[in-house]
Amino acid sequence: MAFAQGKFGIEYNANPIDEESSGAGWLVVVIALAAIAVLAAAGVRRLVSSASDEPPPIDAPVAVPTVTPVATNAPPYVEPPPPPPTPLPPGAERNRPRVAKNLLLKLEKAEAAHDVELAVSTIEQLRALPGEAVADLDNSLARRLGELNIRRLFVGRNRQWVKEVEVRRGDSATRIAFENGSTLASLLKLNELPSADRLRVGQKLNVMDHPRFTIVVHRVAKYADLTLKGKFFKRYDIIAPVRAEAGNYETPAKLRAFLAEKGIALSPADSAELDMLVPAKSSLLVSDL
Repeated sequence: MAFAQGKFGIEYNANPIDEESSGAGWLVVVIALAAIAVLAAAGVRRLVSSASDEPPPIDAPVAVPTVTPVATNAPPYVEPPPPPPTPLPPGAERNRPRVAKNLLLKLEKAEAAHDVELAVSTIEQLRALPGEAVADLDNSLARRLGELNIRRLFVGRNRQWVKEVEVRRGDSATRIAFENGSTLASLLKLNELPSADRLRVGQKLNVMDHPRFTIVVHRVAKYADLTLKGKFFKRYDIIAPVRAEAGNYETPAKLRAFLAEKGIALSPADSAELDMLVPAKSSLLVSDL
């Protein structure tokens, strides 16, 4: 408000306009604008801060911190070699002649049919083939042939090796075995007798007919082949180095003790079987092979 000299004396002027009031108005305007600028700057800062807190877009690459490896004394990782290939069955990689393939097929059928005689003759034909036709299979064929021969002897009582005799007055099992060039143990096994004391006159007995056994010991190969009347009969493993010198020996009545004395070590079961089969005064040949 302002008072001034007017026409009717001192008068009241509600809107004075002068330089002083004009300056004060501009001051108010400047202050208001400054306040607006401050508020605007604060708003901008809040917007920038909120934008920086937002997660990065999906396609934006994420920075991975670099980790410096720590040195240790552990050896470097080495990838293991691949496993070896599965071995082929024995002889599968060999190009066998047709005759060998046919005989092997024949042997398979004979064994499936439990035809012992056919299996034996087939194995003998296979082992007689010349060259390298079945050389890789010879050891397994020999062992199979030995099993079959034992069966032919004690189950089939093959007549080329076994004959039948009748017990006479005054006979004993020991005497019958001795007279036929055999052993008491094989006679008891052939007749399934628990002992030699239960014989009766007229009884029929099976006994080996003068078997001509020969034992061939292979020192280096560490096996022993038993032949009967010049033909292969069975193969036995030797389980320790042979101490006996190369040469030809005559077997005594107690073969097991003789083999142990000569340093020809076999399993207890094989020693007992040879002791049962081989009579005294048979031939034992020690070879350097």
